[in-house]
Amino acid sequence: SQVLEDVRRVVGDESYTPQHPEELCGRIFTTCYMASENSSEGTCSRARELASQIGSTHLNINIDLAVKGILGIFSAVTGRWPQFAAKGGSIRENLALQNVQARLRMVLAYLFAQLSLWTRGKPGGLLVLGSANVDESLTGYFTKYDCSSADINPIGGVSKTDLKSFLLYCAEKFQLTALTGILAAPPTAELEPLTDGQVTQTDEADMGITYSELSTIGRLRKISKCGPFSMFCKLIHMWKDILSPTEVAQKVKLFFRRYSANRHKMTTITPSYHAESYSPDDNRFDLRPFLYNTRWPWQFRCIDNQLAQMAPKAPNH
Repeated sequence: SQVLEDVRRVVGDESYTPQHPEELCGRIFTTCYMASENSSEGTCSRARELASQIGSTHLNINIDLAVKGILGIFSAVTGRWPQFAAKGGSIRENLALQNVQARLRMVLAYLFAQLSLWTRGKPGGLLVLGSANVDESLTGYFTKYDCSSADINPIGGVSKTDLKSFLLYCAEKFQLTALTGILAAPPTAELEPLTDGQVTQTDEADMGITYSELSTIGRLRKISKCGPFSMFCKLIHMWKDILSPTEVAQKVKLFFRRYSANRHKMTTITPSYHAESYSPDDNRFDLRPFLYNTRWPWQFRCIDNQLAQMAPKAPNH
């Protein structure tokens, strides 16, 4: 069949016939957990367990040596050594230290993609798969040229909420029990120091918006073509049972400030598999400006005026 011919071409063996899915996965798919001193044992074990269940060729490496090497070069030039905020560093230092880890993972991903098959005595190279989702792209909650930079991103057009539903389906359909643990774990970048071996940094705390809220906001922005004011007008009704109008306004303003400040990242984002109409893929499906006035003065003023009109009036005496 055509499928078998394609598989044989990919693995470079004209006589190859897969015996079972896990065996094929091991031939064509390499996974790599790139740990740092800020990584928890929990995420490491979950990655290892999932790799074992799907049959991928799994690598577990530590990037601390590379991080220290990069910072050593910086220190040799400037005479300064940046520190995390937890150790007395500034916000700039804290962010720079996170970005160094993230960008080194991209460099290592491409190195291993090019040479992994060479180390096994096999011809060819591998494609690098990206891992940024819609919600991270909308808010800019990723480092430019980190693991979001790849050859293709299978999940770049899917929101975190829909991804969780897909993982739940796969856990039940294919008996991938490791996915249950992944779903239960709070999403975290693990780029800041641990506290007593435990994660203190979570995505939602960093962003100030939950992934569930971002899923709704993302659909309104793209599918309903909402800007700040029209989105606020819709959300005060959609979220009336969970947030006050003032809280909705705060969420909308926070989102659009972050969206506009980080939209430039989408101009270099890896092309993604186009799965949903809410995709923010700037390459083909969501052509927008990337330079905005991040204060949104007119739109935010309209929101404030609407809030003032909604405020209860003081009784006349």
